[in-house]
Amino acid sequence: MALLGKKRIAVQKQYQIEQRSRVPWKGSAETTMNLTDHRNCLTLSTVFRGKLCEQFTRRDARAVPAGQTIYTTADRAVSVYFLRRGLVKTSIVSERGQELLLSIHGPGAIFGELCFCSGQRDEQAVAMEECEVVEILFDDLVSELGKNRQAMVDMLNAICLRLTQAHDQLMILSFDKTMERLARKVLELADELGDSTPEGTHIAHYIRQEELAQMIAAPREVVSTLLNELREMNLVAYSRKGRLTIRAEALRTYLDSITSD
Repeated sequence: MALLGKKRIAVQKQYQIEQRSRVPWKGSAETTMNLTDHRNCLTLSTVFRGKLCEQFTRRDARAVPAGQTIYTTADRAVSVYFLRRGLVKTSIVSERGQELLLSIHGPGAIFGELCFCSGQRDEQAVAMEECEVVEILFDDLVSELGKNRQAMVDMLNAICLRLTQAHDQLMILSFDKTMERLARKVLELADELGDSTPEGTHIAHYIRQEELAQMIAAPREVVSTLLNELREMNLVAYSRKGRLTIRAEALRTYLDSITSD
């Protein structure tokens, strides 16, 4: 088991290095201009490029109040969603009512794509704050991807990456201690949602401790205690009902130290 753990840690570290060192795709001058003009498309540049990006993500958006369900488990799946503004969580709920939070999506994200083949939602999506979402019908998406081979390849790569992340999450939940799971998740949120400031990486969106607990399958009380420990070590900063600030490099160093024990 110790050997398996060391091998898994090495694979995860290599994956993280590769992700941090990825060079953004550089297309033609026309495509690069389109992505620059439409800042919300930047995080979608590996899937929607140029006119395809403009065509889909500039459609009329639907306002979704905080707490409202966008779709729920077993709903008929006929579309994916582009998040123009706000924060959305996707999760699954057990028969006992326990919720496991799968992912948090910020502005510029696509969600709902993992039901592309089954035709039925396997998870639910709920607005964590007031949002604007653009619904893209599968039929429209497939039609456009059929005309753009590179976009089709990138869409497949994006879905494979999402599946890889799900597999990685399964390994973390199976083998990592709670503090390791929490540190990894906080770093992941910093990478996806954070903005760099002199004090560290600041997450402007409010994420409750209960939601952090649902992401790492731990009791909220345990997450609260561990966050206090990280704050005492000056690795994170937060206030009651405030936003997280993460000292990412220091937290990565701490995570490396506890996973190598």
